[in-house]
Amino acid sequence: MRYLYADSTPFPLPQNFLATICAGTDACVAILKAEELLDDCNRAVREAEVKATRDLAQLSALSHRIDAALGSGSIPPPAADGQAAEGSGRSAVSVGESTLAKIRELAFSTLEQARKDALLARDGRIAASAQTTPRAQVLPALSSFLSTHELPDTAWGIRWNAGLGGAATRAELQARTPFGLEATFDVAIPENHVWARAPRISVLGFEGSISMITKPLVGKPKPVLVPLGELHVTHVVLTTERATLRVGKSGKTASEGIEFVFTGESGGDVMATRVDKAGYPRQDAERLGLADAQIVQKLWLRVTTLLGQLVAFRTRATASRLGGVPVVEVGRPVVVAQALLRALAPYVREIAARTNVPRELALKRELGDGCREELFIHYETVLERIGSLTPNHQALFDVFGLREERSGERAAVWRLPVVRPPALRAS
Repeated sequence: MRYLYADSTPFPLPQNFLATICAGTDACVAILKAEELLDDCNRAVREAEVKATRDLAQLSALSHRIDAALGSGSIPPPAADGQAAEGSGRSAVSVGESTLAKIRELAFSTLEQARKDALLARDGRIAASAQTTPRAQVLPALSSFLSTHELPDTAWGIRWNAGLGGAATRAELQARTPFGLEATFDVAIPENHVWARAPRISVLGFEGSISMITKPLVGKPKPVLVPLGELHVTHVVLTTERATLRVGKSGKTASEGIEFVFTGESGGDVMATRVDKAGYPRQDAERLGLADAQIVQKLWLRVTTLLGQLVAFRTRATASRLGGVPVVEVGRPVVVAQALLRALAPYVREIAARTNVPRELALKRELGDGCREELFIHYETVLERIGSLTPNHQALFDVFGLREERSGERAAVWRLPVVRPPALRAS
C-alpha cells in the first residue's frame, strides 16, 4: 500500500510511519525507564558503600575510646583448686580486675558483631540491587517494537529448515539496521503456508535445468542434466556471512540433493555440491558455468523473494545486538534509546515539515479507485508518552522537533541592584 506525505508527495517507506513513531517512542521510554532504574540501583550501591564505610569508621573510633578507657588485657585464667589459698608469694587476682577484663571482652565482642552486621547490611543492599537487572528490560522493549514495526532501511536475513521426516519446519529471521542494531526473531509459520514444508520448486513458479558433472563408480565423469523444477527446497541460509540453498529429491523425508553456495561480492559465482541424506558432500564442489549460474541465481531470487513473506510472521526477538554487543550487556541503556531516536528523527521532522495543520503529523494512504485516506496524530500524542521521564531524558526527544519552548521554562536572569557611590561635596 502506497503512502504519501500530507502535501501528496510520495513517502519513501511502505508503512504507516505514524504508528511506528508512537511504538518507537514507547520502546524508547521503556528503555529509558531501565536507564533510570539502573541509576537508582547504582545510587543504592553507592549509598550502601558510603553507609558501611561511615559505620565502620564510627565503630573503629569507638574501639579506640573503649581501649583507652578500659586499658588492654584479657580475662585471667581461673585459679586451680587450692591455689587461691597458697602462700603470700603469689597475689590473687582481684574481683575488680577480673570484672574489668570481662567488660572489655564483652565490649569488643559487641563491636565485632556490629562490624559484621554493617557489612552484611551493605552486601544485602548490593545484592538486592543486583537482582533488579534493569538491563534485562531492554530486549523486551525492543522486541515489542521490532516484532510489529520496521525501522527505516532494515535489511532482513533468514535461516529456514524444512521439516523432514515428521520434524517441524523452523525459521529464524535476522534484522540489520544501518546504525548497527541487529535483532533475531522467532517465526510462527501458518500451517497452510507454502513455507510450512519443503515446497516443490515448480510450485514456486520456477522451471529450469542445469548441467552438473556426475562421477560414477565406474567410468569417467560426465555432465548430466538436472531438472530443478522436480526438486524441493529443503534448506535456506541468507545472512551477512553465508548464502546457501539446498534442494532435495523429496519434500517429506531426508534425501539426496544439491547444495548451492553463492560467493563473490554480488553472489555472481555459484558453487554446487551433491550431498547425501545427512547433507554431507558426495563429491567435490564444482563452479557452475555462466549460463547455469544465471539459472540458479534466478531460482535464488525467487526463493528469497517468497521467503520475505515470513517477515510478517515474526514473533518475539530472541536476541539483539548494538554494534556487535548484546543489548543486555550495553553499559548504559540510554545508548540504545538514542540509536532508535536518531533512526526515527529525520522522518518525524520531514513529516512535520510537510504537514500544514499546526502541531500535527499527517500522512496519506492510497486506497485505490481514486480514494485516499488521511492519517494524522497530534504532537501531544507523542509527547504525552514521555511525560513520566526525567527532564534530562525528555530532552532526548527534542530531536523530533515537536516540543515548544515555553516562556515559563526559560532560565531566570537575576540582576544585581545598581548601587551608586555617594556624591562628593566641596567643603
